[in-house]
Amino acid sequence: MKKEKEIKYSLIDRWRSYTKQEKIILPISYAILMIFAIWSMLPIIFAVLNSVKTLDGYYDAPMGIPTAFQFSNYLNAFKITYRNNTVIQMFGNTVIFVVTFLMANMFSSLCTAYILSKFKFRGRGFLYGLAVIIQIIPIYGTQTAAYMFCDSIGLIDNIWLLWITAANGFDYTFLIVYSYFENIDKNYSEAAKMDGAGNFTIFLKIMTPMVLPSILIMGLSNLVGLWNDYSTALLFLPNHPTISTGIYALYDLSGRITDGPVIYFAAIVIAIVPVTLIYIFTQKAIFKISLEGGIKG
Repeated sequence: MKKEKEIKYSLIDRWRSYTKQEKIILPISYAILMIFAIWSMLPIIFAVLNSVKTLDGYYDAPMGIPTAFQFSNYLNAFKITYRNNTVIQMFGNTVIFVVTFLMANMFSSLCTAYILSKFKFRGRGFLYGLAVIIQIIPIYGTQTAAYMFCDSIGLIDNIWLLWITAANGFDYTFLIVYSYFENIDKNYSEAAKMDGAGNFTIFLKIMTPMVLPSILIMGLSNLVGLWNDYSTALLFLPNHPTISTGIYALYDLSGRITDGPVIYFAAIVIAIVPVTLIYIFTQKAIFKISLEGGIKG
């Protein structure tokens, strides 16, 4: 069979196909989104430009284009140590911290969301309400109790086991995934049970793929948050600083080292590169899954 030829419309043809309302609303919407995009990019552009300036160039024109480039700022940024950890070691600590926390958080939230959305039992409403209340309590209001608890069970400065604190199952990720599970027809699980599938098989092979868009989107959101989380590592991992913790400390140290301010900006650029690359390589897959949705059969 011959493949159907895709009809390609030019911009002019697409514009002619719009209604009068669309011709008014769309340009305004695009202009607003463009302004937001540029505004969001300004801090990154500011950091990149200042990361290659000389110290004098930075003080003369912090908002200007570099007149002299000093790429050695990046090499000097890698030479910085914080609490006996080099930048490479801090990157390693960050990867361990992010991966373990992300897996613990996502899997525990996925399990609790599935159980509360698909199983009817006494106390189900109370647990869901508890999850909502937890989101209202400011995190800094519980840090003292959390630190004392972790210290009592030996989790302070234990980078390989601190992820246990992230496996709570009741956070913002839970609320999002719960709403996805609630909208899945129970006939899918009933049909799987008739074919001999157990609860765990239904959970992993039937239900989880259906909420994959929410898992990927929340996973990427949590990854960015964990990568930039300096307070947790600062408090619970004093001898295993992450890259965000090192940059946080470098802000105070920059005034006491040679070319400190421009090296500080170079370190910021180095820190955001991994997350930017992850987003670039995953955005198409995430949007594709989000747009397709449902089940192919």
